Amino acid sequence: MSASKSAAAAKRKLSVWEKAFMRDEDWRKDELREVVFWLIAGFSLVLGLFFGLAGFRGLPCFVSYFIGVAALPSVYWTSFLGVDDADFGGKMEVVGDSLGTGAAMFVLAWVGTFTTFHS
Repeated sequence: MSASKSAAAAKRKLSVWEKAFMRDEDWRKDELREVVFWLIAGFSLVLGLFFGLAGFRGLPCFVSYFIGVAALPSVYWTSFLGVDDADFGGKMEVVGDSLGTGAAMFVLAWVGTFTTFHS
C-alpha cells in the first residue's frame, strides 16, 4: 500500500516541463495548453529566424509556417505524449490561444531578421 502511495505522490510532484518529455502521463487541459503554447512560440521564433536569415520572402513562407503550426503540436501530443485531443475539446481548443501569438512572433522574427541581414 505504501508503494502505491509513493508512486502516486511521485506522479503528482512532476512539473509541467518534466511531463512534457515523458510519455503516458496524465494531463490537465491547462497544462497541455501551456506546453503547446511554448512549443508553438519556440517553433515560430526558430522558423522566423531561419526564413529571415535565408532571405526567404512571400506567401510560401506563410503557408509553410501555418502547415508546420498545424502539424507540429498535433504530432507531438498524439505520437510522443500519447494524448487524445478529443479528451480536451479538440485540436483548436488546445492550439487556439497559441496561434495569434505564434504568428506574431514568426512575422516579427522573420521581418526583423530579413531586414537586418538583407537590406
